[in-house]
Amino acid sequence: MDINKLKETAFIIVPASVALLSIVYLSSKGKSEEKKGFIEIPFPPNATNLPIFGHMLGLGKCPSKQITQWHKEIGPIYKLRMGNQLWFMISDPLLAHDIFVKAGSSTSSRPYHRFLIEIYSKNNRGIVMAQTNHLWKNKRKAATTILSSGSVDKFSDVLEAEVDQLIDRFAKYSESGEALDPFKELQLSSLNIILTLVLATRFESIDTPDFEKMHKSINDILIFAGAAGDIGSFLPMLAWIDMFTGVENKMRDFVSMYRDDFFMKLIDNALKKSQHSLVKDLYQMKEEGLIDEDDILVFTSDLVGAGADTVATTIYWAFAILSQMPEVQAKLTEELDEWKSKHAPGAIPRFNEDRDDLPYSICVQKEIMRFRPATNFGLIHMASEDVIVNEYFIPKDTILVSSMAAMHKNPDFYKNPNEFKPERFLNNTNRMGAAANTKIEERDHFGFGWERRICPGIHLAEKELFNFFVRFFSKFTIKTELDSQGQSVKLNLDDYVGEGIMCKPLPCKYRIISRKV
Repeated sequence: MDINKLKETAFIIVPASVALLSIVYLSSKGKSEEKKGFIEIPFPPNATNLPIFGHMLGLGKCPSKQITQWHKEIGPIYKLRMGNQLWFMISDPLLAHDIFVKAGSSTSSRPYHRFLIEIYSKNNRGIVMAQTNHLWKNKRKAATTILSSGSVDKFSDVLEAEVDQLIDRFAKYSESGEALDPFKELQLSSLNIILTLVLATRFESIDTPDFEKMHKSINDILIFAGAAGDIGSFLPMLAWIDMFTGVENKMRDFVSMYRDDFFMKLIDNALKKSQHSLVKDLYQMKEEGLIDEDDILVFTSDLVGAGADTVATTIYWAFAILSQMPEVQAKLTEELDEWKSKHAPGAIPRFNEDRDDLPYSICVQKEIMRFRPATNFGLIHMASEDVIVNEYFIPKDTILVSSMAAMHKNPDFYKNPNEFKPERFLNNTNRMGAAANTKIEERDHFGFGWERRICPGIHLAEKELFNFFVRFFSKFTIKTELDSQGQSVKLNLDDYVGEGIMCKPLPCKYRIISRKV
């Protein structure tokens, strides 16, 4: 969420319009959403709550910081006005479980967002933004089948080979001593894995035009998906501004050029190849009358976008965090070296066979996803009807948000939550898919979401992380670039760069140090 862009928008509104709309806003503000007999859900006291914008302009440069601070002051649930929307912010995992899982039939809808619903998803196509009706259930079942452990494991050699190529590229930087910002290389690797599975294709390097086009497609879609990317969805009273800025036309032109035309070319090429790809399974569903052509297009871009950026961002955070924690890297490499000493020279641990032999590495991966989740709020839900949860009344159309940063630092759920401590998971090294679907008290983290809307690609994501960790730390350690004094740059891990719904560590170049094992 780019608050600075929202502020720029605020300053272009003519005073007469503000005065008129303020009257409308204030006349409706007194109408309470609360019902008698239920626990009142408060607004943050003394917080900026402006006419029209509500709390949108009071969230600061890093909204998750302010939201986390309000949770500390108020408690596990409070409400915000985000333009014309009422948001409930939730930081207690137990309460979130009751809302999103136990009451999931009423809390799993998606709110209206012009770009995501109408333009990107072509009116509720695909799986990510589609509403939870019988058609969505068919598509959800397809995604679960396509990304099941059995299906993904058939591509194990492909997944491992792709990470091997990434490690080879990093080795060249290590040999030259050149520091690099690794994000595009990480994104290329993750992107090639999901592209191979879904569309039977891959890109050779970050310099190829098709990679640059895909990189722009994914990044800009994530930005349009944020509050600042589509002001009219949050502030319909100001939708008239689009007449002057041409935002909607820009959105439609972007999706047509960078998503529709591009993906249809990739889909057509995949269908002509003898190599199996998941898009062929989607066309089989089309023949069975379960989905249509637009569904396939949006479904495919859903899978590619989610599969490419989330894992890359998680590993990007791993670079940032572990570069500041050499003692954690030392334990990682010690565990890997011990494993290697018991196996043939050159052997590399494999996920299905050797995962349980590397508990500390597994704990580090889980702790990275807890300590700095790739998204501060996940994909938001909406109540499709009035619902009562634990003496809280949630009105229909309320936006329900997992405050991921605050939830993962909740002291009632995690001991010493502000410490990066992988050992906290030594008694919970279950696979992340199993942990995400177990009882709430045994969950490791919440980055994959909740029940009906839980990420169907957990197994693929965890396998990618594992493959990267065992290969990278077998050969290298990571340090930040040197400053003008010849010292490693210190990173502020409490700050981040918000890009729509994703959050990444502050930009930095890293040195990849050969272990010379």
